[in-house]
Amino acid sequence: MAGPGHGFARGEETSAAPRLDRAEIVRAALRLLDEEGFDAFSMRRLATALDIKSPSLYWHVRGKDELFDLLVDTVVGKCPLPDGDGGRPWDERLIEIGLGLRRVLLAHPAATRLLPGRPPFGPNGLRLADHVIGMLRRAGFDDRMAGYGYLLLMFYVTGFAVQEIAFGKGPDNGDRLAEVSRYLEGLPAERFPDLVAVAGELLAPRLTDRFEFGLRSLVDGLEGKRRPD
Repeated sequence: MAGPGHGFARGEETSAAPRLDRAEIVRAALRLLDEEGFDAFSMRRLATALDIKSPSLYWHVRGKDELFDLLVDTVVGKCPLPDGDGGRPWDERLIEIGLGLRRVLLAHPAATRLLPGRPPFGPNGLRLADHVIGMLRRAGFDDRMAGYGYLLLMFYVTGFAVQEIAFGKGPDNGDRLAEVSRYLEGLPAERFPDLVAVAGELLAPRLTDRFEFGLRSLVDGLEGKRRPD
């Protein structure tokens, strides 16, 4: 969990320390997380990668928590946002954003582990929130439902992605899901009859299909709350 006051990544600041800026530090930290994973990450390791001494990092970030806030915001900022409406319905555009956000989260699994407990309200997160809420308001949702729609989208996409990563996102994902499925199928049917009955389908390696089904269900549910044109 991020400590109090975290989750709101600051913009670029000037610093007395030469050579580096915060953007360069964040890029290097994201590369380290992508290449070596969350458990191997440390400020000392980051300083080594940047060829500086650890105290120099603290000219630019207050500590690991702030760096993690910046990393989350950087990853969220990679989500493409459609320009205008292009004449397309609001639900198509919302689904496009949901699919794009999932792609960038899965592309950076170690950084995505930082999301729980960190409200995504850095500069990029605010841009995403304003875009989605504005799109929903213009589509005919009142302010309350536009806010609900944004939160439901974020909770669904980030929660799904975090669980995908926990189940072994990557080339071994299918093997991991098959292993869990075998475990569920081997449970005593007299104690868990319904779970055992669906175990073969529950975690079959088609997570993208399930994600898209859930996203479409979310959007369909919102449609019923939209004001008529």
